[in-house]
Amino acid sequence: WTAKSNFNHIIMERKEESHQLVTHGVYSHFRHPSYFGWYWWCVGTQVLLGNPICTMAYAYVAMKFFKQRIPYEEALLCQFYKDEYPRYMKATRIGIPFVSGFVNPLDKKNKSS
Repeated sequence: WTAKSNFNHIIMERKEESHQLVTHGVYSHFRHPSYFGWYWWCVGTQVLLGNPICTMAYAYVAMKFFKQRIPYEEALLCQFYKDEYPRYMKATRIGIPFVSGFVNPLDKKNKSS
């Protein structure tokens, strides 16, 4: 509800003119609240069912999926919102174990100089 028309399950590779970076509501805490929620829902259901093998398998597979998807999506968002998104990344978290998101190569260069 917070993102409204700015949200899509398909990664947008081109920025629509009407798109805006949403940073309020749940987005003020998590960069990808739907990914965060889905990850913890799929793992949590297995915990509640007392299924340790599926808990570990779901956690691993979901983490691997988001570890590939989120950096790609964030690289695009850094292109769409050149100043805003890197600042937003520093102020929020992903909340999925072992998923750190996009690391801007320019940030690495600036830190090493």
